[in-house]
Amino acid sequence: MRIIYLYIAFIFSINTFGQTISNTEKAIIDVTGTAELEVSPDEIYIDLCLEERMENGEKVVLETLERDLKTELTNAEIPLSNLYISDVNSVIAKTGWFTKETLSTGKYSLKITQINKIKRVFKIFEKLNITNAHITKATHSNIVALRKKNRINAIKAAKEKADYLLNAIGSKTGKPLKVTEQQQQYQNFSSLNYVGNSNNYRMNSISKIKSTTKGTVQFENIKITSSIHVIFEIQ
Repeated sequence: MRIIYLYIAFIFSINTFGQTISNTEKAIIDVTGTAELEVSPDEIYIDLCLEERMENGEKVVLETLERDLKTELTNAEIPLSNLYISDVNSVIAKTGWFTKETLSTGKYSLKITQINKIKRVFKIFEKLNITNAHITKATHSNIVALRKKNRINAIKAAKEKADYLLNAIGSKTGKPLKVTEQQQQYQNFSSLNYVGNSNNYRMNSISKIKSTTKGTVQFENIKITSSIHVIFEIQ
């Protein structure tokens, strides 16, 4: 009989402790704020490849190909500082029935900061017989600050939502107890393949490129989406 009494007393003490905790819990409101920002890209990155080749029995060397490309870019008022070499490889290729040559390949990255020159750049590629070129990224030069601004707007949206919901029941928003970033989407990749004709593109992209009626090239806006989850105390 004594053992049964102790067991009942133990259960009672647990229930009492649980009620004490429940009575001291703070009233909270749980909300999520979302913000979206669109911006036009102002930096386009193109990967291209220069390949040595044989013409009329003579080899067109990589130095000549690079010099011709730089001349055309200068004529188009594109800074040569925006052209970067990333890799150089050499292969032994058969160039005749009984002859072989060592042909070099140079891989480059070109940054374009004037979107209206994209079409001209691909015409340069066509002129110089550069058939391996594609856009790898469309982004914005101030993207880090823009993403930060959008996060701030998202958490402000969460606070605003909590304010008007609590105002409807005569309460006020207290201090934040927990802040969690749920989502941060940033679309900055674009894949546009050049297939040997400046008016012929093949693409599968997020930031899509398109030709307008005036013959210029435009990209769809970059979308930045932020979602912040906040738990506020209710005053």
